[in-house]
Amino acid sequence: MGKKILCPYCYTEFDNNEVQVECENIATLVNGELVCKKHIDTKFSNHWGKELETHNIYRPKLGFFSFLTSYKPKPEQCPTCGHPSQKFVCPNCHNWLPKEMIEKGAEIISVIGGPASGKTNYIVTLIQQMKKYGNKLGLTITPQQVGRNKEEFTSTKYEKARENIFDFKMPVPKTAVSKHEIPWILRLESSVTKKAVYLVFYDTAGENFKDSESMQKNAKYLKESKAVICVLDILSVKKIKNILEANEIENNDVATPFDETLTALYNFQTNDTSMSNKPFAFVLSKFDVIIDHHEDLGCDVSTFVNGDGTPKNSDFIKTGQLNLDQIESGHNAIKNFMDDSEIWDASEHSHNIMTKWGDNARFFGVSSFGCMPDENTILKGDSDGEIKPYRVMDPLIWALYKVGGFFK
Repeated sequence: MGKKILCPYCYTEFDNNEVQVECENIATLVNGELVCKKHIDTKFSNHWGKELETHNIYRPKLGFFSFLTSYKPKPEQCPTCGHPSQKFVCPNCHNWLPKEMIEKGAEIISVIGGPASGKTNYIVTLIQQMKKYGNKLGLTITPQQVGRNKEEFTSTKYEKARENIFDFKMPVPKTAVSKHEIPWILRLESSVTKKAVYLVFYDTAGENFKDSESMQKNAKYLKESKAVICVLDILSVKKIKNILEANEIENNDVATPFDETLTALYNFQTNDTSMSNKPFAFVLSKFDVIIDHHEDLGCDVSTFVNGDGTPKNSDFIKTGQLNLDQIESGHNAIKNFMDDSEIWDASEHSHNIMTKWGDNARFFGVSSFGCMPDENTILKGDSDGEIKPYRVMDPLIWALYKVGGFFK
């Protein structure tokens, strides 16, 4: 049997021995015409909602008993021009997929979040921190180079966004509303166990948790994901928002209300109970505001800070050891904040999530920048002017631990 592949474009599952190949021959004849001519591709066009051309797409040559085994990617000759190609595409939508995904199969961890939740900034700083510190836990993260053009490569989009945050000290510009989503595809692999998983993130203007069609689409890829990271804007909690505004601290982002997102996810789980069998990391972004204004908010943040009051980052950055106790302490503190009517007053959602998901749900407080942008949307950073993300890796590390096979 072939290895199972979940296409991050159309969310359709297929065996890797069903994969197809697109010819990569760009040679031209004397008259300038392509040796292997392009043609309108119905499946590709249907996916993107407009007429698009591709080179010849064909099936690899497989042995008579290939249905019993897993396909091993290799250069496959185009039956039209004879040119060898290793550009593997989904048989259902004809989008380009990474070779390693075809070879080894693909388990996916999805990153979702409502509009203005900060998920794009989160994913960029997560990648940056994983590149910087992931080796401490034997993990590597590789932005993939697949897409309709170089601008759509995850590696290209990441580098541009990383530069924006860490060099120009500005948040990533707000994502425009788009009907057709271009996924960020990142390969995560353990150098210790050799297990790999794909982190998939859709850089859109945010999931719509009200629109029924959007909810059905969300449910589809949530159902197929091995684990889910859900980014929530902590400043959209009504109690927090009101207290901060009373202290003249404003959040200019108009995020989907905290309770609305959690209610939608709770409804997803009610309609499909298998959802609660997979790890869900509920990530509360902009947590630096909670730490900086904990007295106004009545929050005991001792588990999140050092003795001098500075934010305490993930222990494994220094020790190289997975510390689940630190993750549990943070989760319990946030749950207590939610349960206390004098603090966050969100006990209904805390109860619903922990009742439905149990040990498969954890709350995380993170900050993509370690600070809030000023009135000119400039990030001032710490006392040295550096952008220092806070605990952005913890949700992913916990999800990998729950998926299993990444740590010995």
